[in-house]
Amino acid sequence: MKLVSFDVWNTLLDINAMLDALAVELSKLMGACIVDVVEGMMLARGMIKGMRAREEGNPHRALEDSQELLAGLFEIDVELVKRATARAVLKVGDEIVLPGAKKALKRVKEKGLTVTVTGNVMFWPGSYTRLLLERFGLMDYVDKTFFADEVKAFKPMPEMFRKPLRAFKVEPEEAVHIGDTKAEDFEGALRAGLWAVWINPEAEGVRRIHERGFEVPSVERILDVLELAKGNNI
Repeated sequence: MKLVSFDVWNTLLDINAMLDALAVELSKLMGACIVDVVEGMMLARGMIKGMRAREEGNPHRALEDSQELLAGLFEIDVELVKRATARAVLKVGDEIVLPGAKKALKRVKEKGLTVTVTGNVMFWPGSYTRLLLERFGLMDYVDKTFFADEVKAFKPMPEMFRKPLRAFKVEPEEAVHIGDTKAEDFEGALRAGLWAVWINPEAEGVRRIHERGFEVPSVERILDVLELAKGNNI
């Protein structure tokens, strides 16, 4: 194994902490009830995730389409969505970093492996997510980031997983991707020829669930997967 690719949201960073901050700021800008804002955001997220699972939509507009969809649901100018996401990034606290995330990145990096971050975008650009990773010290262990609005593709599209491989001249079978979404992260990585690790909080431990795939209960268990891979000369 030469390269480990990490998903971002609900793998390294807590999406709920970011969405909570976004809902607060958007409700202030709109002068609306925060409950209504949260409901609208959840509706928009569900619609977008469904479209991406079916690989619908223009990958070149992954960010813009999600921002415009949210603005359309609230019948507001998209500029308010952009302002709210900027405010949220500035105000969210260190609770956004998931337990074990920094340790996992650090330990993988100490093994001499290339570490990348491969993430979709929704409502805010990848540059904002990169800022959060930098702000809370996670980028110290990351060699390069790949976000959907910059790659012009989104998970589970194979291009999202192959871009990091080309950047570091690594073959698919020499790389593993870990993430919390089975369709986007696990199945997407397998389709692109990588090894895959699905973070399932209900899992009791590390379990092989595919010829090239594992299930783990938390991000730190990527270290156990790497040891298994090493023991089997993967």
